[in-house]
Amino acid sequence: MPKVTVILPNYNHQDYIEQRIESILNQDFKDFELIILDDASIDQSTQNIRKFLDDSRIKEFVINDQNSGSTFVQWEKGLQMAKGEYIWIAESDDMADRRFLTQLIEILDKNQKVGLAFCPSIWIDKDGKKILEPDHEEDADFWQGNNLIQNEFLAGNLIYNASSAVFRKSLINKINFSQIGQFKYTGDWLFWVQLLSNTQVKRIEKRLNYFRRHENNVSFKSDREGLQFVEGIKIALYIFKHYPISWSKKRKTMLFWTKKLFTSDIVDKSAVLKKMPFEVKLYFNFFKLFGK
Repeated sequence: MPKVTVILPNYNHQDYIEQRIESILNQDFKDFELIILDDASIDQSTQNIRKFLDDSRIKEFVINDQNSGSTFVQWEKGLQMAKGEYIWIAESDDMADRRFLTQLIEILDKNQKVGLAFCPSIWIDKDGKKILEPDHEEDADFWQGNNLIQNEFLAGNLIYNASSAVFRKSLINKINFSQIGQFKYTGDWLFWVQLLSNTQVKRIEKRLNYFRRHENNVSFKSDREGLQFVEGIKIALYIFKHYPISWSKKRKTMLFWTKKLFTSDIVDKSAVLKKMPFEVKLYFNFFKLFGK
C-alpha cells in the first residue's frame, strides 16, 4: 500500500505534461503511486505521457473517450482509485520542488490532527520564468479549519492552487461531488471548504510549488468571464448556510465582493451583475451613484 497517491488530471497540456511528470517522479520521497487521467486531450499529451509508462509507480493511465467537461469529475475518479493514506492532486501544468512531498508529509505524519498541509507557491509563466511570489504566504501556526472557513474562505480560495497541498484521504467522505460539479471555476474552493471542516491546517514557509499562469490556464479564462464573482458568491452563501456567521459579517462579505466586482477589470460587469444576488446589485448601484 503506497503512502501517497498522486492524482494527475490532464487536458491539452502537451507543452507542460512531461515537465510535470518528471517533477513528480523525481521527488525525494519515493513511496507513492501515480494515477494519470487524461480527459480526451486533442493535442500530443497522451503521446508525451506514454514516454513514462515504464515507471512502476505509474499505476493507472486512463484516457477518457470524451471530455468530461470538468476537472472535478477527474478528481473524483482519481480519489475513487486512490490507495494511499495521503493525496496530492498535481495539476498538469504546474511543477514541484523535489522536496515537496518530504516536507509536507513530515507535517502530516507528526501531527495527526492536521488534515491538510500546503506550501506557498512561486508563480511562473508559460516558459517557466518566475513572475510572482505572493508576499502574504508566510509560515503560519496550525489553523483550525472551521475558523479558516468562516474567515479566509469567505474572501477567496486560500488554497488557490491544488498542486500546493497534500491531505488525508480519510477526509474525502465529507466531499459532495454533485455540488462541486456545478462549479466551472471555483469547485476547488468548495472542495477545500468541505474537506477542512473539523480538522487542522498547516502552511509551511518554503516555496516548493510552481504555479503556472498562461493564456490557456482555466483561471485566466474564468477571470475574463467573471466566474470568480458569480461562483464565489455562491460559496459565500454556502458558508453562511453551514456556519454561524453573524448578520454584520454577512453584510461585510457581500460588500467586499461587490466592491471587488466594481473595481475589477471585467468589461461587461452588467452581465456578471445579472447573475448576482439582489443585495450585491443594490450595493453596486450605490457605488455607481456615490463612488467607490
